[in-house]
Amino acid sequence: WVQGFSNKNFGFINNQTVCYPCGNYVIFLDIETKKTTVLQCQTGQVGAFAANGNSQVLAFSDRKLNPIIYIYTFPELSKLTELKGNAQLDYTLLAFSFRGPYLASYSSVPEFVLSVWNWQENILLCCESQPGVTVTSLSFNPMNWQQLCFVNESSVAIWHIERNNDEHHLKRNPVKLPDGQGSMSPHKDLFFPFSHSEDPYHGPDLPVSAIAGLV
Repeated sequence: WVQGFSNKNFGFINNQTVCYPCGNYVIFLDIETKKTTVLQCQTGQVGAFAANGNSQVLAFSDRKLNPIIYIYTFPELSKLTELKGNAQLDYTLLAFSFRGPYLASYSSVPEFVLSVWNWQENILLCCESQPGVTVTSLSFNPMNWQQLCFVNESSVAIWHIERNNDEHHLKRNPVKLPDGQGSMSPHKDLFFPFSHSEDPYHGPDLPVSAIAGLV
């Protein structure tokens, strides 16, 4: 009953060890020796879960009132830190950045809050509420920890983590998806040029009336 596999996510904690949550435990399976190791969640059932093969750390939340996110190291299975946010009932998704000590979390009802943490320093960098939005996938850009891909049942958005010294802020950029036939419907904007929907980091967005012979 400890060894069963649920339909929750799993991941590599290093080159030869897969880990996944099951009930009150996190199971580690060495794919070469077939040896398993078990880490117990001391406060009950394991909720959201994420693993980072680069840093060989894993994160999971417990499923109780005012849940806590625990960060453990592998293979020592020693607890590094506990992240205590404002979630009241449950975390649904966790995601590590590929580089750097950053972790993204998403809580369920009633807050529906996207949060970004520096887990090494136990600091909540920024958070943003998305009332009523149920997220199915959350991941960092492998090349840029300041971009998060945020997917729900009807839309895709890229969240930019804007930074000014020690201040961080989340900015949402929705992604235009094709319709049921697979074609993109052109959006005509009489005030801003078509490039307004592109990434603003490539240049300033100017109203059509302000563009005078500029290339």
